Amino acid sequence: MSKWTRLLAVLLCVCLLFTSCAPVGNEKKEYSQEVQNLEKLCKVWGYVKYTHPVFLTGEKDWDAELITLIPQVRQAENSEATNQILNEWLLSLGEIEYETDTPAAQWSSAKEEDKVVIADTSWIFDKKYLGEELSANMEPLTKPLVNINRFNAPIDFARGYYTGYNQPTMLVNEKLYEDMDYSDENYRLLGLFRVWNVMEYYNPYLDILDEDWEELLPDFIVRMLQDTDRHSYDLTIAALTAKLQDAHVIYNERSEFIQKEFGEYIVNDIEFVSAEGEVVIVQTFDESCPLQAGDIVRKLDGVDIKDVIQHCTEYYSVPMDGKICNALRYPLFRSHDTTLEVTVLRDGEEKTIDVPAGEFPSSFIPRYGASYQEGEKKPYEIIEGNIGVINPDFMDLQSGAIHGNDAKWIEAMNALRDTDGLIVDYRQYPANSWRCLPPYLFEEPEVGLLGVSISEAVPGTFVKEPVYNFFNKPRAVYPYEKEVVVLIDEHSQSAPEYAAMLVRNAENVTLMGENTLGSDGHCLIVPIPGGNMVLYTAYGIYTPEGGQTQRIGIPPDIEVKKTIEGIKEGRDELLEAAVAYIREENKK
Repeated sequence: MSKWTRLLAVLLCVCLLFTSCAPVGNEKKEYSQEVQNLEKLCKVWGYVKYTHPVFLTGEKDWDAELITLIPQVRQAENSEATNQILNEWLLSLGEIEYETDTPAAQWSSAKEEDKVVIADTSWIFDKKYLGEELSANMEPLTKPLVNINRFNAPIDFARGYYTGYNQPTMLVNEKLYEDMDYSDENYRLLGLFRVWNVMEYYNPYLDILDEDWEELLPDFIVRMLQDTDRHSYDLTIAALTAKLQDAHVIYNERSEFIQKEFGEYIVNDIEFVSAEGEVVIVQTFDESCPLQAGDIVRKLDGVDIKDVIQHCTEYYSVPMDGKICNALRYPLFRSHDTTLEVTVLRDGEEKTIDVPAGEFPSSFIPRYGASYQEGEKKPYEIIEGNIGVINPDFMDLQSGAIHGNDAKWIEAMNALRDTDGLIVDYRQYPANSWRCLPPYLFEEPEVGLLGVSISEAVPGTFVKEPVYNFFNKPRAVYPYEKEVVVLIDEHSQSAPEYAAMLVRNAENVTLMGENTLGSDGHCLIVPIPGGNMVLYTAYGIYTPEGGQTQRIGIPPDIEVKKTIEGIKEGRDELLEAAVAYIREENKK
């Protein structure tokens, strides 16, 4: 059975679980009583998990409680019976003995305008939905919490290690269940409920998704009940995380999931981009690869490239339509054979080429458009016209840079001190050096962006905090006062977006290229039952004015788009434009 046939079969099964699977107009879908019961269980259990002292202190196992509840709730005949089961369970956890009039320090000290509430918890106060008793017994859990020892809690804030940020890097107390029985519906639902609730309460970007997160829940319950094995379970979790429209999202891409669905073998030694609405090969890194720069990809293994992309985006998270270079770099050029049949348009003629594919991961994986071939690029150099060029990603690779004014950057900026202009290429991934340029551009630190930090006080709440352009570190050795052009495009994701935001207000800085991808912020790792994990953006980033950047990105001051002809000729059109701009500015 082909993957396309399997997909159709899943969709048909999904429809059978709906009482009405074809709503008209704005009418909501109607679901079976079982699905409605499970939806309510997910929401109640999730909120109680993150707020009740018996779970915050690790006194009770929140997973075990859910596994016990699922069969009872599934069998409940109506909403009232479900509410009674859940209320009895909540009361069985014991009284809430902590004080509720002393909020967590971070929440109490924050300005009101800096408090951001993402999650909608109005359902807790809806007595028609939960019933009088359950609603009343859950209400105390909505009050801001005192600082409580969360060492054994579902989220342990004390064990975050991003310097200066109150961010958990991993939900360290969540169990993996690596020997999970995938035929057990209870554990499959546990996986779904865990992911849904983490995102509901600890994702700063749920309010900007194309689809309502809450409305997705019953659909995915239906789907999870239909799953029967590891692969179908993985597909469901991956499909849910794809709805986050966050290029940081990874669902264990090196696992059996991606290999089974998209192919065990991958054409790794190529770089592709989106140009003029087409998927275009930019370069190859192996002489044996028969693809060429400028090849326009039409089909993969006989399937139209647009259909392949659509299939990939069902399971991979893409912030904006057409921005696929980063998000789909692993699933797109895959095959179940050691050869991938690629149909391209070359010089106006359509050709079908057999391209060798290797095991994943191969020895070479291009990262955000940067070529890692030995000697391909230099960390910094002076090109014709006495113009300095810095490749921050390569700077990191050579120096092992740390945050701040690291030695390699000081070395580079001293070497480029007398240049007549500077080009900084953020079409790469300056993971460690994104903070290094601002001290050369600003007299005093200023707010470069706003971070949105998870609050410990109430699940679903965040606090804005200013992020300064060079963190009160000493001024660099000298101010760089000539023209600085910062190159950006859709390869600019996360750290390069930070970097662009921090420097764009300097008087001598011009952003040039194409809009960045729109996925920036620090990430959190969620362990998933079955031994997998989900990585997503948990620390949000806004402009200094409070404007959204996720799924929007950073626009250039001067737009320069790639062309297929330029790619074919092996030209870096953006670099050329930057050089021309600096020369013209110097003439003024």
